[in-house]
Amino acid sequence: MSKWLFQSYPPSRAIIENHLRLAFWQAGVAQMWFTCTKETPPFECQGFWNDEQFTIEWEPKNYLLLKMRAPNQNLLNIFERVLKHKALAAYRNGNQVIVEWRVKNADARFAELQASGVAELERLDR
Repeated sequence: MSKWLFQSYPPSRAIIENHLRLAFWQAGVAQMWFTCTKETPPFECQGFWNDEQFTIEWEPKNYLLLKMRAPNQNLLNIFERVLKHKALAAYRNGNQVIVEWRVKNADARFAELQASGVAELERLDR
């Protein structure tokens, strides 16, 4: 997986935003912008790309959640390319679509999701 998902950050919105932007820009994803809304773990940023607004939440060395209003395959492909890892699952939670990556215990997490009864659960890493 990508280095930034494993990195601990100081509680600085500017450092977090800059690090994310550079990671995506270095992967060839222009026009990707982040605004940090929570600078302590789990971190949270609002993102904007090609008229698509989304939120990411992550806890270093554990997980990342990509939250969108509707499924967006292009955005999913970008995150998989930048993270260098396929997403574990996608599901609907209320009016959001959530795509989830796990660093470890993917099967146990998927079983948790199944047991929780989230809507439209789909396994993506197989």
